[in-house]
Amino acid sequence: MKSFPSQLQIQNTIVIPETLNTNVAQYVGEVNGKLDSTNLPVQTLEPIKFALPQYVDSSTPNYNKWKWKGSTQTYYQVSRTSLEHGLDVCDPLYTFDLITGDWNKGWNDVLTFPNFNAMFVEDLMEEGMLSGQVCVDFRHGTNVIQYDPGPPNLYSEVGKDWWTRWGVFINDVLIAESGNVYPQLSNVVIPFSVPIGSQTIRIDVRWMTWTDNRPIGVYTGDPTTALEIFGVQIMARNTFR
Repeated sequence: MKSFPSQLQIQNTIVIPETLNTNVAQYVGEVNGKLDSTNLPVQTLEPIKFALPQYVDSSTPNYNKWKWKGSTQTYYQVSRTSLEHGLDVCDPLYTFDLITGDWNKGWNDVLTFPNFNAMFVEDLMEEGMLSGQVCVDFRHGTNVIQYDPGPPNLYSEVGKDWWTRWGVFINDVLIAESGNVYPQLSNVVIPFSVPIGSQTIRIDVRWMTWTDNRPIGVYTGDPTTALEIFGVQIMARNTFR
């Protein structure tokens, strides 16, 4: 069993009996079972460890957001979905046209969408582990165009080979991502777990889309290939000693 001394002994100095006795007594106590619930020496137990959990609800009419802080872990959640706000489950909260909209070939922040501009978790967290998951309910659609002029019934499907990818960023660093999701209605769950230090931590969600074979020539109508978002949720847990 690894044991950490309470009193350090500096090399080439006189051994003080009190220092030696303190270290030996601590080690003997740990061997005899003086450990807390996480197998740590009882000296680590402080009054703050026995404090009651604190619950902070910062929800708004548009967001479900709360924080639960305990003695050794803190939970966070922020979400916005159609169901939470009494909307029809088939109605997207935001629709983005991949043909006419402005977006980057790299990662795009969900915060740029009007209905998701507060979709992030930011707090002063403690050294330990940060784990959780991000859930995204969305549909990457396609469209069909008819060329004009041209042979009768000359159609082309737009967007069938395009894909969308979602990523979880912590302090602007990508730590987890989904695979390529091709056109369909999908519910993507991205788990993550990463060690952190005592600092301000910000968790946000970003998306990336690859498109090709955009319609060329003369065709009937104005095709759209929509990226519809029905809901986004971030859940996280900061565990510490």
